[in-house]
Amino acid sequence: MIYKKKILIVGSRERFSLEKMYYRAFKKLRINVEFYHTENTVKNRFFLLIEKFFPEIRYFFIRKYFQIFLNNKKNYDLIIIFKGLYLKSNFLKELKTKFPDCKFINIYPDDPFNIKKKNISNQNLLDCIREFDFFCIWSKKIFKKLKRKTKNTKLIYLPFGYDEFLHTKEKNVKKYRNSINFVGSYDEKRFKLLNSIDRKNLIIAGNNWNKNLFNKYSNIKALFDKKLSRLIGSSLISINILRDQNKSSHNMRTFEIPAMGGLMLTTRSKEQNYFFQENKECIMFSGRKELNYKINYLLKNIKRISLIKKNAYIKSKKNSYTNRSKYLLKKIFINEKIF
Repeated sequence: MIYKKKILIVGSRERFSLEKMYYRAFKKLRINVEFYHTENTVKNRFFLLIEKFFPEIRYFFIRKYFQIFLNNKKNYDLIIIFKGLYLKSNFLKELKTKFPDCKFINIYPDDPFNIKKKNISNQNLLDCIREFDFFCIWSKKIFKKLKRKTKNTKLIYLPFGYDEFLHTKEKNVKKYRNSINFVGSYDEKRFKLLNSIDRKNLIIAGNNWNKNLFNKYSNIKALFDKKLSRLIGSSLISINILRDQNKSSHNMRTFEIPAMGGLMLTTRSKEQNYFFQENKECIMFSGRKELNYKINYLLKNIKRISLIKKNAYIKSKKNSYTNRSKYLLKKIFINEKIF
């Protein structure tokens, strides 16, 4: 039975990290799971400088301390590594020799082929893919590319989801009831889209936004937990802008917005339409003109906003990380009775 399995999750212990969401999901399933913290995703200036100019030094010490940690541990049934830019194929081979009965899993939240951006991937990571027993990827497009280029590793299509502990639906919140929001980090394309919206009630929450770019009510620091849920759930519209690597697929907000009771107005994509049907469970756009048209349409049809929110919230329930964890374990232990 799965309850007797011993799992180690390797990644960032920050409350909002994807690996911590899976950790909470495994805990909810009453699975014996431990956590090993490698590094924070939010770094101070000192660590950002090291990451930029001396990444190999930082990666060396991450591997070293991880190995020291494992030297004092007994065998695991699963070691699940999230991303793992610090990995090298020889290092992974050594770990597999030390734990011959353990399955090594990678859950990758970015594009492993994008080695031009050091914070997204690198050649060492690409070389490691064949050493994993299972490699999980969130995008069907990237999945197909991996399938053509990898042979030994079993690939699993594992979409993002929502955290039942973080992304909750808050009741009777009126603070943002006439607002439109965007929650996410700054980039130039997102700025240009949002800057085309002529709305004083536009609220932007996220990292690296210049407070002078929009009106004084727009810019809030990154929001988490109940503050985020209140903003999403009580706003009229929650805008979701897919970045280039997500364009044909989806992102984390795809599932989080509906789960928090929000109406998602999102970049049009096939995968999102599979999870949340356009015009029934979400609204989609393809550019500035359509984005503004859809906003004006929705603001004139408030009852439709309420209906879409309701439909999306119901649909979102099957996409929790608890359900993703169940699915993952069934794919790994395919010949065993899991639950």
